[in-house]
Amino acid sequence: MTRAFPILARALMLLIVAAGAVTMIAPYAWMVANSMKTLGDFTSNPYSWWPSPVDFGAYARAWTIGRVGLYLGNSFFYAVVATSVQLLFDSLAAFAFARMEFRGKNLLFGLLLATMMLPGAVTLIPVYLMIVKLGVADTRLGVMLPGFAGAFGIFMLRQFFLNIPNDLEDAARIDGCSSLGIYRRIILPLARPALVTLGLFIFIGVWSDFLWPLVVLTDWDLYPITVGIASFRDESVILWSNVFAASVLASLPLICLTVIAQKHIIGGIALSGMKG
Repeated sequence: MTRAFPILARALMLLIVAAGAVTMIAPYAWMVANSMKTLGDFTSNPYSWWPSPVDFGAYARAWTIGRVGLYLGNSFFYAVVATSVQLLFDSLAAFAFARMEFRGKNLLFGLLLATMMLPGAVTLIPVYLMIVKLGVADTRLGVMLPGFAGAFGIFMLRQFFLNIPNDLEDAARIDGCSSLGIYRRIILPLARPALVTLGLFIFIGVWSDFLWPLVVLTDWDLYPITVGIASFRDESVILWSNVFAASVLASLPLICLTVIAQKHIIGGIALSGMKG
């Protein structure tokens, strides 16, 4: 009985993990299946798991008539630029909080953490008014500007930077390296797992954002894929096959990035919380 207990516990754990995996994969599989249905097949049997017949026309219609290519290009541009700029600003701020001493550092860091507790809806209107005042509403810069820095990114990178031994920094200072040189030549190379992990989080967040682009943009040519998919409808009908096909296309870049960066994600999350 004693030996059987670990086996039963392991089997139960595997069962729970498998159930969770099926719960997460099933909606995506159902979406892929419905993206290959004809309009008549979807109308007659919308809950079936296999299209009959298999039709890829929805992908062609989504790409041409729905202009998914344009929306994907916009989303890719927003996500790449916002991710790159935020990684730069977040890493600089995290380096200052983790490796430098200045008056009011703890107070400022505490205020920064407090902003993480505010829901995005609370700051939506103030941020929009600031964007309007700056004259960048309904522009690409207006979409990306609020994402150029983030409290979570600063906190995460600070936690990682605290794990880097001080001896490396002391040796670099003895050799005449400046603070900026230490940041560029020592901190950033060692922090690659955390940077990749944070970069993926930022990319997914910008790519998946719907509310902010909807609020700040009125030009359809600037819409990201999230808002573009919402336009696949009119007053009388929703072409669900086109919507599902566009959703599949929108998800592919995120899946590829997650698979490629999987090892860095695990290492970055594991090391960023080792020291406070």
